[in-house]
Amino acid sequence: MSTLFCVVAILVLTTPIALQPDSLGYIDIWFNRTPMYPLFVNAVEAIFGDYYKPALKVLQLLLGLASVWFFVNQLRKHISLQAFWYLLLTGILLIPYVYNHKIANNILTEAIAYPLYLLITIHFLLFFFKERTKHLSYALIFLFLLLLTRKQFLYFVPIGLVILFWISYKSKTFKNHILHFIVLVLLPFLVSLTDSTYHKIVHGHFTNTPWTGIHLLAPAMYVADKDDASIYTSEEEKAYFNTIYAEIEENNFNEAAAISEGQDVISHYIANFAKIANGTIYPIGKARYEKELSEDDALIKVDETTTAMATPLIKDNFKKWLSLYIKNFSYGFENSKYVLLFVILFLFGISKINVSNTNRFKAIAFVTCITLSNIAIVAVGMHTLKRFTFYNDWVPFFVIFILLNSISIHYMSQRKSHQ
Repeated sequence: MSTLFCVVAILVLTTPIALQPDSLGYIDIWFNRTPMYPLFVNAVEAIFGDYYKPALKVLQLLLGLASVWFFVNQLRKHISLQAFWYLLLTGILLIPYVYNHKIANNILTEAIAYPLYLLITIHFLLFFFKERTKHLSYALIFLFLLLLTRKQFLYFVPIGLVILFWISYKSKTFKNHILHFIVLVLLPFLVSLTDSTYHKIVHGHFTNTPWTGIHLLAPAMYVADKDDASIYTSEEEKAYFNTIYAEIEENNFNEAAAISEGQDVISHYIANFAKIANGTIYPIGKARYEKELSEDDALIKVDETTTAMATPLIKDNFKKWLSLYIKNFSYGFENSKYVLLFVILFLFGISKINVSNTNRFKAIAFVTCITLSNIAIVAVGMHTLKRFTFYNDWVPFFVIFILLNSISIHYMSQRKSHQ
């Protein structure tokens, strides 16, 4: 295993750190960026000055290697698999550092979100396995930091509540867990308060990161019809809708264009999502409101208006929106058959958690659940690209390793009993 870590370290350290289109927003602490990663990048820059990029690469690598080591080491203590399977799992967990995403070599939120995600996952699993609240406490601390990095991981809150309820019900210890129930319920509000406080200190505005409404409105605009402007009572919203729709229609970014051209709807949507959200809705709103407001106030106004516009537009086109959502969700798994496979594995794990030696079944239930949940929440307001879904690429391999190991042990025991 140490050889794997050394190889990954060499590959990462010999590859220069890269700037992506989103990177400047974190370096310059843009208003539309959540707090955690910009603070991390700027802390490194403050300490290391002109050498902050190589320092950032090293720190991001160390965070990744430490989280993978801790994740695998803890799993080995609680799920008995042959060393070969854990070696393979370690290699798979390290793939994002050397292939495709190369997360330690980029200035993007994934660099700290992935290690935090692994730490949260293992601590929730340890809580599920051992039923010790200290692991839940650790998971909540890391989750707080992760939600201040990327809010797509909010689904850990209801999953955590279900596990806590199950453990409390089984052991009749509800009173002992009241504090953790309260913290879990309040966690989204604490994150929101921290986010708003950060923006007040740094940007002078007490508001959540203003970048939600644009992504909620984008899929609704994709399936909208021209006459949907009539659903809005506000003249401002009607005018905003008409301007957005006209540009989307002119550039063939909507579902109607995909159907008329005989294109696959979901492929067309994925290809054009960023053009609709970042390239149409945002600049149109920015141009409208910056005539009277400052740049930051205009961004807040765009976020408020698009958030208000999204819900009625989704309701008015709910069947089409839901169809697009389901296709987008399936696209995150690459195929609807894989969705079914994950659902079956989740139900299998759930059905077996009360049998002896339950850790492996608890693990299967939990990791398949967080995989389904991650893609389900991303699909609401984003295109399900690998950048947002790669966090669980190791899950199917882990489940297969557990099942193959179980089959191997059963086969060996059968052979011994017949000798």
